[in-house]
Amino acid sequence: MKPQTPEQIIAYGEVATSLREWCKTNGKGPRDINAIIGKGPSYSAGYQYLSGKNAPSPYYRAILSKATGIPEDKLTKRKSFDQVTIEKPPTTKFVSKTSDILSFTVTDTGEARIKLDVTLPMHSAVPLFRLILDAGVVMGS
Repeated sequence: MKPQTPEQIIAYGEVATSLREWCKTNGKGPRDINAIIGKGPSYSAGYQYLSGKNAPSPYYRAILSKATGIPEDKLTKRKSFDQVTIEKPPTTKFVSKTSDILSFTVTDTGEARIKLDVTLPMHSAVPLFRLILDAGVVMGS
């Protein structure tokens, strides 16, 4: 099986993580996920969801959410970078010292702006990126 690409990790990582946790807690596997959505044991969907290669369609997402108790937003594909609109921030009232790695500013509307420029190995970067995504900092919910 091919490893996930960075794009797949961003798009499907939360789906895979949520379903893997549910499977581990309940002693289930991909065949059980296939059964929940009304498919046979050799159907590829359950395997793809758990390996982070795909996400359920809205129809199957609703069925899985109801059966597993996982919120539908945790079973939804994330937007890719090319689908994200970046807005220009408001003017800055206060600017702290900047560094090559981290800068912090506060706007006149009271919002904090944090910039981080660091190179990390993929195994460290992915959890940090997921945390940022879950906080809604990069992409709006």
